[in-house]
Amino acid sequence: MKKQFIVYALLCLCFRVASAQTVEWSNQQKTKNKTFYTQILGENSSGIFIARTRNSDFRSEIVIEKYKANLSQELGKDLPQPENSQVERVIVTETGLMQFVLVKNANTQKIELQLIEFDNTLNQISAKTLFALDGKLAADRKLYIKPSADRKLYTLFFVSPSNDNNRSVINVYGYDASFILKYNRKFGLNSPMEQVDLKNLECDNQGNVFTLLNLPRQEKKSMQRGINYFLYSYFPATDNMLEYEIGTDSVFINEISMVVNNYANTLNIAGFYSDKADKRCIGTIYYRFDVKGAEMAIKRLEPIDLSFSSKIAGTMMNERSPKLTDLYIRKLVANSDGGCTIIAEKYYETKQSYTYTVNGFPQTNFRTIYNYDEIVVIAKNADGTNRFKDFIKKNQTSMTDGGYYSSFVTLLANDKIGLVYNLDVVNEGDVMLTTISSKGLFESKVLIKSMSYYATIMPLESKQVSGNSAIICTLKDRRFCLMRVTF
Repeated sequence: MKKQFIVYALLCLCFRVASAQTVEWSNQQKTKNKTFYTQILGENSSGIFIARTRNSDFRSEIVIEKYKANLSQELGKDLPQPENSQVERVIVTETGLMQFVLVKNANTQKIELQLIEFDNTLNQISAKTLFALDGKLAADRKLYIKPSADRKLYTLFFVSPSNDNNRSVINVYGYDASFILKYNRKFGLNSPMEQVDLKNLECDNQGNVFTLLNLPRQEKKSMQRGINYFLYSYFPATDNMLEYEIGTDSVFINEISMVVNNYANTLNIAGFYSDKADKRCIGTIYYRFDVKGAEMAIKRLEPIDLSFSSKIAGTMMNERSPKLTDLYIRKLVANSDGGCTIIAEKYYETKQSYTYTVNGFPQTNFRTIYNYDEIVVIAKNADGTNRFKDFIKKNQTSMTDGGYYSSFVTLLANDKIGLVYNLDVVNEGDVMLTTISSKGLFESKVLIKSMSYYATIMPLESKQVSGNSAIICTLKDRRFCLMRVTF
């Protein structure tokens, strides 16, 4: 009887673990080329849409593949686009796809942003021009197309040159869900376009627009402090554009991000700072913007204590200093209490020289080594104090692949955060899952064992598509397939 009870208990435990995270697979496909990139576009009630191309910028020659909910492939078509155009973005809606393309009008010589809509079978149903640029928009300039969380509003935002070469113009367009124009506003900046860096854009469910811009300060003395960030907030209801300076003259912000919290009606801005222009991270910067009152409610600089940074540095073979360096924010998560959680990753590149012989003559060349190390997680309360902080030990190193199989996929569900990553990006090791609770409890386990079959995920090509599941691009037994992880 005792043995039977033990077996029953183990079966219940196994079922509970299995039901917590489920894994589903699509059929495997033979990879056509190493440079055949994939991007998960999204999912609706009709199926899952992915984009595939041979160019990592996804600007042209895009193939759209559609999969059913059970991950069986339904169809695949070339995504049509006008001549002399480049794709800016493709968004999945309940009725199909919206493709945004920049195209040069042969008659007016202006650059137009066109919206081309497709149904769920990838047949074109409509096309229209949203606006035409009076000036020029260089190919490397950022044009943000951002939907609100509830997909009822869309914001288009970009910076264009002014008639005065020493100035530039902020362009803000607001549309409803049917892409009927609600407003079009322009605001001048006292900086040339070449000196304006558009870092991030967010919009809430009320249509308010927030952008982080890196602008040079007018005082030459202050410019020596390095990067200077400003928050620009546009409120359509009052037609006001407000500017807020982020940071102080005493710190150098080397990494920053922001996230909208539609429940708390706030905007969180967080990042890392140093005392000089370098890649060290000696503390965190935290701002909480009250949207209703249009004011910065909290401004806080929090030094990272030496014991925490020393603990992380102690796991890194290449670190000689207890100071943290090279941290990049991969995700900023809004917390229900009005705070946020910073999920950052240590990333750096190194160069390695090697010698080879051609026709008896020695030749020297260099190759790039991509290093993706520890994941640092810092949760902030609404007042900017630390709720918890911890890290996940990870060491991913590869050469000449651009870090294709490195980094991690972030999953958000209820009050938990999940991080999925390859344990070994070179030798096809296990795929790991680390779960982080709202109280800062970390739990790591093997999601896919390499003893069962070889599986390597491609984190940069994966995406969360629903409230509790993500579609992850994977090489399974060296063949491409999709994996759905329900968290």
